Amino acid sequence: MTCWPAPGICWLSGADALPRLAVSSPIEHLNDEHATLFALLGVLRQEQACLAAGDIAAHAPLLEEKAGLVARLSALAGQRHRRLAALGLPAEESGMHQWLATSNGETRAAWDGLMALARDTHEANRVNGLLLGQLQARNRQAMAALGLGAPNGLYGASGEACLATQMNRPVRATG
Repeated sequence: MTCWPAPGICWLSGADALPRLAVSSPIEHLNDEHATLFALLGVLRQEQACLAAGDIAAHAPLLEEKAGLVARLSALAGQRHRRLAALGLPAEESGMHQWLATSNGETRAAWDGLMALARDTHEANRVNGLLLGQLQARNRQAMAALGLGAPNGLYGASGEACLATQMNRPVRATG
């Protein structure tokens, strides 16, 4: 069993991994979901360090990796939901809970571990959003100090980037 360094966040791995069940099993790729979510949490923590340090250059490459992991998680959840539907259950979390009610304790524990990891990942993403907001506010203040009058959004009504339009104006030195 592999455990995240927080209580109760464990999943089966290696020789103890959940057996590959019939294609209709909603947990066929549960270990894949755990591994992908674990990787996403790692990227979010790297992102958090970059944002806290204001290191945008190091942050940029993480965006593509994060997007790929989120897409992978979405595909795995979609597969799980399709399997639930094939079993006649709702293709959503309520269907998963119905299915888990008939499962063994080991399967429920693995699912609970995935949900705990998902909560940790969600929290890391929330914190990163706050850090991005703070960085944006600092940038807006810096642009205002330069007389560029930072816009409220990145794009204007025409769909063009306001920031680029603002930056192409000549800057007047005041003194």
